Amino acid sequence: MAKPKKTTLTKTDFILAQGDVPAKVVIAKGKAIGLEFTDKYVHTIRSVARDRKLRDAHRAAAKAAPSGGASSGAGALLLAVAAEVGLGRAIELLQTERRRVVAMLKG
Repeated sequence: MAKPKKTTLTKTDFILAQGDVPAKVVIAKGKAIGLEFTDKYVHTIRSVARDRKLRDAHRAAAKAAPSGGASSGAGALLLAVAAEVGLGRAIELLQTERRRVVAMLKG
């Protein structure tokens, strides 16, 4: 029969479980249950956790954001036209349109 795993409370878990309680109070509560650490340690653990949370949020936002590449609106339409008429013909059409717009802007 397997032995049940002994769960131990780490200093980091204890500190993060306290929320926004002042460091001095966290130190006092920790000392009451046999954990000793300094206020600098409490601030460091909270800072690292906050940075990790921000980094993870930024990574999640980057994954969720559209790439803005050819799969969006005009880019997708341009690729569809190029696939339909051929790349060479699509480039000719774009160059012709560009010359027309430049001539119109020159007046």
